[in-house]
Amino acid sequence: MRALILAAGKGTRMRSEKAKVLHEVMGRPMLACVLDVLKAVGVRKTAVVAGAHANQVREFLMRRSFKNKSQRSEVILQKVQRGTGHAVMTAKNFFSASSEDLLIWPGDMPLLKTGTIRAFLKQHQASGSAVSVLSAVVENPKGYGRILREEQRFFAIREELDASETEKRVCEINTGIYLFKIKPLKQALSKLKSANAKNEFYLTDTIEILASAGESIQAFPLAAAGEAEGINSRAQLAGAMKIMNQNEIMKHMDRGVTLVDPAQTYIEPGAKIGPDTVIYPWCYLESGIEIGKNCRIGPFAKIRKGSRIGDGSVIGSFVEVNRSRLGAKVSAKHLAYIGDAVIGPETNIGAGTITANFDGKKKHQTYIGKQVLIGSNTVLIAPVTIEDGARTGAGAVVTSGSRVTKGMTVVGVPAKEIPRKSKS
Repeated sequence: MRALILAAGKGTRMRSEKAKVLHEVMGRPMLACVLDVLKAVGVRKTAVVAGAHANQVREFLMRRSFKNKSQRSEVILQKVQRGTGHAVMTAKNFFSASSEDLLIWPGDMPLLKTGTIRAFLKQHQASGSAVSVLSAVVENPKGYGRILREEQRFFAIREELDASETEKRVCEINTGIYLFKIKPLKQALSKLKSANAKNEFYLTDTIEILASAGESIQAFPLAAAGEAEGINSRAQLAGAMKIMNQNEIMKHMDRGVTLVDPAQTYIEPGAKIGPDTVIYPWCYLESGIEIGKNCRIGPFAKIRKGSRIGDGSVIGSFVEVNRSRLGAKVSAKHLAYIGDAVIGPETNIGAGTITANFDGKKKHQTYIGKQVLIGSNTVLIAPVTIEDGARTGAGAVVTSGSRVTKGMTVVGVPAKEIPRKSKS
């Protein structure tokens, strides 16, 4: 199966110089959300129809394919935007010689779940239809194309601007996701006309064309109302973030994580959290992190991409952890920045500690061993190494290139060793 992503719209209501499909929902561009689901269901050949801000879309796809060569996507330029049907016509070379089915998906629909798409693919394949449409039943269908049925037989999709008052009362909507067999699709595209309120070529008109030709067509109401949301404005973007966040929070609670106040917690997709960990309010956990079991996180903590936190650790109020690995039972309870650090088990990070990891040109690492005591307001100017059992005094500044050896205590600015008392 091939997939064609429609991403040529100008997104005027976003009022942005950024391509609409590149606006982020919980840390990921909308287009990335779509591509991730396609990858999960096994689609490997994808193309993106781009128009406005096409160079931005192309650059994003190039960066993505550089990281994952199995996820290369062709970019097809729609120079003049004349509707969804015209966008698919523009991409004919991508699918016309193929015998595979073609999945069509708007690039501004980031909320559809992998399970929904899998169920849709399964029902399409079982039906043997020339085209299947993924639909949803919603309370307020305003703004969407309506699924029209006669005695339960699906026969057309009517865009709202062209719908009658009776048709506007229909609550089953078109999500904009289709599965076409290639031959009927090409036949229907050749008959499309722009005789409508927008003077555009609607992909939705292919449904009525194929129904009139006696082809089998199906609409499967599998999507939940929230999943069917397309994003056209900043307000809708905020709504999508809320839905995605709620989905992630429910997933983690089902796996044994306690969230003291789910409404005031933000967890991006792709975060891993162990059972019996407690997340306090006003925490932001980015994708690509791992938090062990029996941890305490927050309130007001931020765990950023690339961070690993060991079992039984405590990350407290106003602590930020960035690209760092913390062992088991590490404690950083107050007002600290831990960036590009490796910290051994049972180490205590005092309030106000800063790993100064950036020298203006490069990021540098801080290595802290096990059972280390870092005093309040310590500044560790990376690269530095603090060996097992060492200590820093309150307000110490450990300068770049320093090594505090095992069991040593350093104090002051710059930090120097306190001489050990000789035994009498």
